[in-house]
Amino acid sequence: MLQVLLVLSVLFLVLAYRFYGKFLATRCRADDAVPTPACTHQDGVDYVPTRASIVFGHHFSSIAGAGPIVGPIFAAQYFGWGPTWLWILIGSIFVGGVHDYGSTLMSLRFAGRTVSEITRSLVGRRTAQFFRIFLLLTLMYVIIVFADLTAATFRTEPAVATASGWFVVAAVLFGWLLRKGLRFAPLLLIFVPLTFAGLLVGNLLPAPVLGKNFWLVVVLIYSLVAAVLPVDTLLQPRDFLSSTFLFAMLALGLVGMAITDAAVQIPAFEGFVSDKVNPGYLAPILFITVACGACSGFHSLVASGTTSKQLKLESDARRVAYGGMLLEGLLAVFALATVAILSAEQTAGQSPVALFASGASVFFAHLGIPPQLGVEFAALTVSTFLLTTLDTCTRLSRFLLEEYFDWRNQTSRYLGTVLVLIPPAALVFQTFNGQPAWKAIWPMFGSTNQLMAALALVTFVVYLKAKGIRYHFALIPALFMLAMPLSALGLMVFDADQPPVLRVISVAMLALGVFVSAMSLNFVSRGQELARGDV
Repeated sequence: MLQVLLVLSVLFLVLAYRFYGKFLATRCRADDAVPTPACTHQDGVDYVPTRASIVFGHHFSSIAGAGPIVGPIFAAQYFGWGPTWLWILIGSIFVGGVHDYGSTLMSLRFAGRTVSEITRSLVGRRTAQFFRIFLLLTLMYVIIVFADLTAATFRTEPAVATASGWFVVAAVLFGWLLRKGLRFAPLLLIFVPLTFAGLLVGNLLPAPVLGKNFWLVVVLIYSLVAAVLPVDTLLQPRDFLSSTFLFAMLALGLVGMAITDAAVQIPAFEGFVSDKVNPGYLAPILFITVACGACSGFHSLVASGTTSKQLKLESDARRVAYGGMLLEGLLAVFALATVAILSAEQTAGQSPVALFASGASVFFAHLGIPPQLGVEFAALTVSTFLLTTLDTCTRLSRFLLEEYFDWRNQTSRYLGTVLVLIPPAALVFQTFNGQPAWKAIWPMFGSTNQLMAALALVTFVVYLKAKGIRYHFALIPALFMLAMPLSALGLMVFDADQPPVLRVISVAMLALGVFVSAMSLNFVSRGQELARGDV
């Protein structure tokens, strides 16, 4: 069964990139003769023209995180592997892929501005301001969730903490040598093996066993420092090297999956209502739980916040944004397989990251990798991507704050970063009903994250209509993605079992989402000339 799912998944995703990806580029009139913001606004800090392979590494490292791992694992446990697998494929090809490509292309055409700033140009200032508030709150969810997961991993796997520190140092050195003009290919031959050596270093010199709160402080300080550094100091080299780490893990895992004799131990379908989550309805909960594995609003911020500021050519948007979403879909399928082969006894009481590492180690074992080393390898891969998402997310939050107050200088670079980290720092140490912050917040994170994707898709529809481009290929996913998270937020508002603070936040996010959706869809129905500044 696993081999059939693997072959079908790879086949569908490859065909999607070849044909639907080409359709998107043609329909949206991608043109390499149009200069990109990385070239026209080059500043050496955020706008840096970069080869597509390195940008792909940054983009994929930033969007992957824990989303395509945690979401599919939860969804499979709630509703079975069948609906989870189908939504991963359909979503990544026709919903998430369109969303990521559209967000990137719009930003390329609007001087590298974020999707909220594009909304201001297309829909209006008031709507954009509300959209920015919505986005900032959502990004704070991301920081809370991923900081909590990273700290928990460092506490339980000290070797991973050491290896992560080694990896950051290697990335900084790699970036420094690139800036000194050393050739890219020879450096790869040195630094890719050096990166993987971190796993050995972690085993030989594991970090002291320290409490989760200590690691939370370390992770937050790291996010602050990394988010204010120029992108080519840490972000670009680290994300590129971390992508090679994930590619190796995914390649080894998929080969092991192809030859394994492990049986699928979870049902294909658990029913339309699950008692393992509250609320437990397949629709809308499945579609907000899988999140990054099929579609994620966070991707629109990466695409329009950092990725678009580095692309040299418009054609690179298909390779980086659409191709990155499809590869993330394949990662989500692999994550689904890692939990599918574990028994109920093996999954009881385990975090999604631990389940992923355990299942992946089973596949690695078929290639001769010892189980404990396989667990550490998978856990290090996840934690590496959690760190990349954390500082990218912090940088994006600063961009949004700067746009909101029209404030961009050296002061905003440092003070703005501190300000956007204060609320997550205050909440990440809290628990809700005895649960860690990330687990209590995950359903709300999924809802607001998917609603953010819907709003970015609606903005893309407005853009396409203003350009005179047929837009129904984006409108249908936009309407679907509006319906699912709005329904989920509505269920949370009236759920008496939700902690009061989460219910209040649900009301606020629902109100913001409805307002921005209504204003944007109104512009779709009326039509609108493009604002000045569109190239």
